[in-house]
Amino acid sequence: MPRREQSAREQSLNPAMENYLKAIFLIENRDGAARPSAIGDMTKVARSTVSGALNSLKNMGYVEYSPYSLIRLTEQGKVIGRKIVHRHIVLHSFLENILQVDSQEAHAAACELEHMVSEDIVQRFGKFILFLKSREEFWSDWQEVYEKESIQKNFHSSSAMSEILKQELRHIADLPTPNE
Repeated sequence: MPRREQSAREQSLNPAMENYLKAIFLIENRDGAARPSAIGDMTKVARSTVSGALNSLKNMGYVEYSPYSLIRLTEQGKVIGRKIVHRHIVLHSFLENILQVDSQEAHAAACELEHMVSEDIVQRFGKFILFLKSREEFWSDWQEVYEKESIQKNFHSSSAMSEILKQELRHIADLPTPNE
């Protein structure tokens, strides 16, 4: 699967580095600054691994860091950290509230997807969620209506799913292969 579109500067960031920026962004917003131990706890990695990542992020211009000091994001780091957190929130909300995925599973999936899904798709998910939530009469019972109708109309029978998959496969076969 191709990575989402990024600015030239962001392209040097792999998902692990994006996760560090996200963790620092969250910790800095909560505590005012981050410590390597807090980053390690949040990302579940050893402090020595965090130190290596912080040096890389410092060299890229995303963090202000020196050993044994507090870590703060630069303005560039804050922009990217905010983007990643926003992506995570939208994807988690879509998975949990729209697709009815368990919260922990939605969180884990959002952590993976936030590095791959294009900004355009994240914005569309966000707009769709806001649209549904702005229609209180629809938002409050749409899941119940969906459940009743899908059971009554047997939307998810194996023959119905098989036919949908056949149609989608024909459609996908006609699409150009994305550049990786």
